[in-house]
Parts: sequence; C-alpha cells; structure tokens
Amino acid sequence: MKLLLPVGMLVFAAGACCCCGDFGDDFDPASLGLPVTPEFPTPTPGTATSIIPSGHSVKVVSIQSDDAYYTDRAKIEGRDCLTTGDTTNNDGFQGGAVTCGTDSYYFYKATLEDLGIAPPAAGAVDGIRATESIPSGARVKILDVASDDAYYGDRTNMVGKLCTMQEASSLKEVEWHGGSINCDDGSSYYLYKAALEKQ
Repeated sequence: MKLLLPVGMLVFAAGACCCCGDFGDDFDPASLGLPVTPEFPTPTPGTATSIIPSGHSVKVVSIQSDDAYYTDRAKIEGRDCLTTGDTTNNDGFQGGAVTCGTDSYYFYKATLEDLGIAPPAAGAVDGIRATESIPSGARVKILDVASDDAYYGDRTNMVGKLCTMQEASSLKEVEWHGGSINCDDGSSYYLYKAALEKQ
C-alpha cells in the first residue's frame, strides 16, 4: 500500500530543507558561474578616482602597501606634485608619473588629490607657446623648462634666451619641445621638455 501525503506537507518539507542551515553565508556566486561585482575601496573625499591629465597639480594623500614607494611614504605623503603624464585608475587608486620639486616618482597605487591645471613654473616668461613641431633653423625664445627636464634647476638662467633650433623639435604633451638648440649667448642645450615661442 502506498502512503500519499497531502501536497501542503510536501511543499513545507521542501521549503524547510532548502532554508535550513546558514546557506546564505556559504553561497559563492562565482562557483555557480554567476558574475561577481568587485569591491573597490571607498576613496577619501576630495581625491581623484578618474584619470588626471598631464600638467595638473596634485597632492599625494596616501600610498598603498603594494606600491614600490610604500616604505618611503612618510616623506612623500602630503607633498604637492605635478603629473608628467595622464594617470591611470588602478582599483580606485591612481598610477602614473609625477614630479615633486626635484624628485620624480612613478606610482602604482596612490591616492592623489587633483588640484587642477598647474600654473606656470616660477621664472617662466609670457609668450605664445608653440604647439607644433618647430623646424630646424627656426628662431625661438625659451619660455619655460619642465620640472622633469635635466635643465630644470638652471631654468632661471635659460628662460628668455633667443636660440636657433639645430633640428626639428619633438613635441611632447601639447606644448613641450625636445631637441638641440644653440642660443645667441653661446650656450647650447639638448632639451627634453621646454616651452618655446617661435620668433
């Protein structure tokens, strides 16, 4: 003889079975092939979480433990720096090259506060900055020297000089030029990044 149970009892039994225990605590969507949304750290208020363009002033808020400069963080955090290329977003943190005075760093994961477009460097002179490559033999005036150029420390002696291009300049980041120049006072330079005005 077969014993037939009421439908309600079967539903209750099935429901009790699937809900017993801490099933929710052990649920792993990845094991079932379901998409998993990554959890990113919550950024500090006022800090950048998207790409910061080259030439922006930034403040180093913090450096993460998996960044190469983590052990030096005490002397880097809090410094005002300049981005020398567009940053990247790494899990909610910034990566990329910056200069902080005479020091240069390439961060993997740092928290940076974007302070906006950097003002001209101290000692820079006014002029129309060339935004296209300047041909060999062209006359130029040095308007500024970038902080990541080897001549940055001597820029106050360079800006304002009239010079002649010895080769076509290589253009970097819209308005910075590299190349060999000879100046009217007898000095010569092989620039990496300088702002030039065509004469």
